[in-house]
Amino acid sequence: MSRPSRRLLSAVGGVAALALVLASCGSSTPAADPLPVPAGLPPAQALPGSGGTWATLTMGHRDDPLNTFGELFHRAGCGASGCGGVEPPWTLATPPGVASNGGIMIAADADGSLTAGFGVSLALRFSPLATTTDAGSVWSGGILPVALAPEPDALATSGPTQRLALAAPAPVGSGGVLVAGSDLSTWSRLAARGAVAAAASSAGCALGTLTAVAVTGSGADLVAGECSGGGRAGIFRIGASGHPVAVTATGPPVPTPAGTVVGTLRLVSGPGGLSALVADGSGSGTRLQLATSTDDAATWTVAAPFAAGGPVVSTAVDGSGGFVVLVGRPRGVAAAVVAPGTGWRTLPAPPTGTAVIAPADPGGSLQALVPSGSTLDVDQLGPTGWSAVQALDVPVQYGSTSAGQGSAG
Repeated sequence: MSRPSRRLLSAVGGVAALALVLASCGSSTPAADPLPVPAGLPPAQALPGSGGTWATLTMGHRDDPLNTFGELFHRAGCGASGCGGVEPPWTLATPPGVASNGGIMIAADADGSLTAGFGVSLALRFSPLATTTDAGSVWSGGILPVALAPEPDALATSGPTQRLALAAPAPVGSGGVLVAGSDLSTWSRLAARGAVAAAASSAGCALGTLTAVAVTGSGADLVAGECSGGGRAGIFRIGASGHPVAVTATGPPVPTPAGTVVGTLRLVSGPGGLSALVADGSGSGTRLQLATSTDDAATWTVAAPFAAGGPVVSTAVDGSGGFVVLVGRPRGVAAAVVAPGTGWRTLPAPPTGTAVIAPADPGGSLQALVPSGSTLDVDQLGPTGWSAVQALDVPVQYGSTSAGQGSAG
């Protein structure tokens, strides 16, 4: 399947060249374990958007940072009447003209738009951005003046009037939250990490890494992160409609033994309200919980925990505000699904090499995305297990980033 034609990013074309020049001046260390994602890059994710599903993951030679690239894919929706037995294929939708060695983070909005941000790599310390309203046929660009955090929910959007971005932690970035309106190149500080840490301390929590931002339907601005102590997840209100407010802790209760780190892996806002995927413990002792709120994080409903039995590898959001989770196990990965009002349900073992399992809109099917070099294989879950439904050739640009051999960078 060929790559759809796209107009080059008007505001990012120069950034792409600069990114490559800066990258040529850096150095790199190959990842010790290339699967499922190299260290420092965002985990694979999938999420629903208006008219379909989006997914982003890494491809290429994933044991070589210079030849590892974030790619973005789109799958059209089936509509209210279902797919009629014919599942729509995945298509490549990666914004053109920007080096993607640092991975891609995305945020979908109910108005049909998608905002994509590029993670930094090598010497690059700011993040190009792009937005589309037509499933990736045409992109317009911008620049975040700091490095975007390599987290699935590092971007949040509420129509063209409000976007949030989570900066990467020190020493790469400042670790705070920035806000922008319709101009993707004009950003201001909404909350500094220090202000969030102070609010966390007042609530009895020692703040760790910030991991997510979200904008609720009524315009409340939230940030989330790791929290040790305090008996609740680290979710904080930092603004209202893009204007700063006194930072307050507003996460759901998560009773844990003293010293246990509670992490907020995902924080998303959808038609049904807020959904948070919360993890406590570590390694084989990790527990996962789904927390939901319909009143802007004032109160929460927390589902029974799921014993993950290993670290979370990737996550996907479904249209109900639930999650599909891949968990690392000694013999590959395991998959589980949870939705508001239901318990956790394990899935048949996914195909070897699965990066993420993407849900579809009502009437569609769960599909496993399995990258291998420059090929994306797609397997679909049916009554008898997983079966191959698509193989997509991706024009991975091997050798387009250099480590400085003969470079004047």
